[in-house]
Amino acid sequence: MTSFEDVNIDDELEPLDRTPTEDDALRFMGQDPATKSRFSDSATAQREGFRGAVVPGLMKLAWITSYASDWAGEGATVRSVRVAYRRPDFAGNPLMIAGRVVDKREEEGHRLVDLEVVTVMEDGQPSVRGNVQVEFDPQA
Repeated sequence: MTSFEDVNIDDELEPLDRTPTEDDALRFMGQDPATKSRFSDSATAQREGFRGAVVPGLMKLAWITSYASDWAGEGATVRSVRVAYRRPDFAGNPLMIAGRVVDKREEEGHRLVDLEVVTVMEDGQPSVRGNVQVEFDPQA
């Protein structure tokens, strides 16, 4: 568990490696495997002009939210998440989720930490950039 007192601006969060699969997309979206979509079937995605099955943006948003929540630990709440999708990610290609603390403050009794979070593709290019605000329990 991360404690508010131990957090410093410019702290780097431990990176997390993920390799999304077509099955991940199926589970996330709750689709029947017989349903062929650009997210769960490479052939369908290629017919639509993509090089493979596209990783759903909402799945990456969920990963970023979980990443921040896991970093903060129990007694903390993710208050807001904003992301900008820069380029598509494809099933089977490794991603790294990384983050850093960009602000820490107490505001009207709320202990807030702002994070900058990014998903990075194998070539080092960001595919999603986001900002996450976490509130730490004042009792923790």
